[in-house]
Parts: sequence; structure tokens; C-alpha cells
Amino acid sequence: MRSFFSADVDVEKVSSLPNIKRALGALFALLTIFGTILPLNLKAYFHLEAALLIFAGIFSYVLLTNNEKKLATKIGDGAVFFGWLGLLFAWIYIAYNGFNEFDPQQLGVSIAYSMHPLLYGYVIKLLSLTFEI
Repeated sequence: MRSFFSADVDVEKVSSLPNIKRALGALFALLTIFGTILPLNLKAYFHLEAALLIFAGIFSYVLLTNNEKKLATKIGDGAVFFGWLGLLFAWIYIAYNGFNEFDPQQLGVSIAYSMHPLLYGYVIKLLSLTFEI
């Protein structure tokens, strides 16, 4: 049974697509994502600590997992895994600090920042589908 939050992808279906179609799919996905973000405040979508968490998490996940998986699969799975961990870390920190002195503006910014690791993780997972051959 597949969960709503599952990052599992049927690799057989993805690998059967020609390389050009997958590259075009990745290009259109990136254009859609950046086309949505650019008219808004671009600064709201960048968080250096979240990006570092994802990239360090991907590196450690690739080293920890077995060699039966392809590198692109490991990168995508690690990105999603550490994206969820980053979200949980941020929510724990918000719950620990944010509710003592309730400031709606600061809480909103903190919640927005907490979602960055998850966003980065799923974007990397989407791009890793291009290289699953």
C-alpha cells in the first residue's frame, strides 16, 4: 500500500522512457518550479542551512545505503529522507522556542523556513528521476 508521503517511484516505468523525454520532463519541471517562484519573493525560497542539510544528508545516505541501488536513486531517496528530517528538526525547534513568546510574524517566517528542506528534497528527487537509467 502506497502512502501519500511515499517517495517510491516505479523505476521500471521511469527507465523505459527515452533519455530525451526524461531530459525534457526535467526541464519542464524546473521551468514550472522556477516560473512559479520567480514572480514571488525569490529570497523566501532560499535557506542556506536547509540546502547544506540536504546535501550533507544526500552524501551520508549514499555512503550508508547498499550498492544494489543506482546512484541517482540513492541521491533522490536521501534528499527526500533528509528533507523530512529537516522539517521535523525545524518543527521541534519551533515548538521548543516559538510558543513561549508568541509573535505571529516570527512564527510565520519560522514555519516557512521549516519547509525548505522538504522542498529541496523533493526537487532533487524529481531531478534524480532523469538519471535513473
